[in-house]
Amino acid sequence: MSIQINNLSKEFKIFKREAGLKGAIKSFFNRKYETFHALKSISLNINEGEIIGILGENGAGKTTLIKTLVGLLHPTSGMVSINGFSPWERQNEFLRKVSIVMGQKNQLWWDIPAGESFLLNQKIYQIPEKQFRDTLNEMIDLLDVRDKVNVQVRRLSLGERMKMEIIAALLHRPKIVFLDEPTIGLDVTSQFRIREFITKYNRDYQTTFLLTSHYMNDIQSLCKRVFVIHRGEGLYDGNFDQLVRYINPKKRLQFVFSSKLENIHLEEVLKNPNIKIQEKSLIAELPEKEMTVFLNRLFELDSPASVSLEELPVEQTMKAFFTNPVKFIPKK
Repeated sequence: MSIQINNLSKEFKIFKREAGLKGAIKSFFNRKYETFHALKSISLNINEGEIIGILGENGAGKTTLIKTLVGLLHPTSGMVSINGFSPWERQNEFLRKVSIVMGQKNQLWWDIPAGESFLLNQKIYQIPEKQFRDTLNEMIDLLDVRDKVNVQVRRLSLGERMKMEIIAALLHRPKIVFLDEPTIGLDVTSQFRIREFITKYNRDYQTTFLLTSHYMNDIQSLCKRVFVIHRGEGLYDGNFDQLVRYINPKKRLQFVFSSKLENIHLEEVLKNPNIKIQEKSLIAELPEKEMTVFLNRLFELDSPASVSLEELPVEQTMKAFFTNPVKFIPKK
């Protein structure tokens, strides 16, 4: 299923008043409202089978976009077409083909085992028995939760519960899955398991995934393409690696000297503020085009005990980006 979004906007009317009794009395006679533009003329096309990351800081409009696409919110203006369906019309044929998982919302019944909720979903979506059993067995094995299916949801760890939430969302084999912070609060192992599962499920069933996450490892591992939202506006739509390189084209060098530092003339080298000395190591963050010249200079000063050259951590790069996104967006 393909997704076409054209000039999508969503506004909220927010009631504002001063704190305290005086503010409450004033607002009773003179209510003041403020219009909040959660989405501003968003346009986006997503092909069947894509995994696309939706990026933005808190309050940028990511969750509002997903809720609008799944039909939970009506837009103020604009158009969304998902294989010819308008999401907010909530047609049964459309609802059978989409699913949503929200890291901070529960869809499973808290006081009963997840297996009971799975059976309920089978009846709701009218899933044939063989398809239900095959899909369930495949997913609980992939996510390694077979021994937890009959445990009360309230007694599961956060990671185990999120795996059960994902299984419940995929039992009817939807063609489009919206994942809103699916790995929030999870340990590294659980995050890896879920990323691995999404990759395999996408490959096997050509399911389209829209993913929001503040964990850049999720985005880097799963999404070749990202869509960046800032204050409700779409700023970037394209390759994630290209965006990272554009934001920060530097590489990190660690050069470990074999000689004692007091015997090496580093005065000229250390004039660059991006170069630091830690014990016997020199650490530099420089643009790639400057790195070769700099390395040659270091080899002239001393032979290395070891040398490593790597990309800057994505988390560090994106932190700088979200401080002032407009500054970094490539010109089209």
